Amino acid sequence: MLKSDIENRQNVKNWCSLVRNLLCELGFYDAWLAQSVGNVNMFLSLAKQRLKDHFIQNWSSRLEISSRALFYNNIKCFELQPYYRIINIKKFRVCLTQLRVSSHRLQIEAGRWNKPESIPLNERKCNFCNKIEDEYHFMLECILYRELRVKFIPRYYRMHPNMFKLIELFKSNDVSIVKNLSVYIYKAFEIRKNNVNL
Repeated sequence: MLKSDIENRQNVKNWCSLVRNLLCELGFYDAWLAQSVGNVNMFLSLAKQRLKDHFIQNWSSRLEISSRALFYNNIKCFELQPYYRIINIKKFRVCLTQLRVSSHRLQIEAGRWNKPESIPLNERKCNFCNKIEDEYHFMLECILYRELRVKFIPRYYRMHPNMFKLIELFKSNDVSIVKNLSVYIYKAFEIRKNNVNL
């Protein structure tokens, strides 16, 4: 009945039309036309993979055009990140996640929340260095965290810092580096909270 309904009336939206549209999006319109899929197990396996690929492609496209989470765009990967298993202390894991996905109060993000109008991107500056306060500045440049950085961030990343090194740091699977990274972020957020009027 539902199939007959969408064939006889244009623009009808029901469960059947949604299935047809999904099959079409995934490249399986021939299955809709034939009303058969052949080997069911093989079809289900292929459909599941295409759904996953389709979702990841759309997710990645939306991130690419977004003006938010610019840092996350450089480190994103659609799979469980190793730091979830490495960092077993919740407060450290949460801080690392917040910095990765731009869910923090650094000016690069907080500036967009300013009312009645957001602060222009080039004016979202650190109170201590007068440079744009983004994740790169927070991790590798800001003078406020210099001592902390020396203690927790390996010399390789601190010496002649650049975005490539920061991305490499955040993609590291080295247990010691990842744990120290999370502690640095947690403690730097605490220092920032105590020194910045938010």
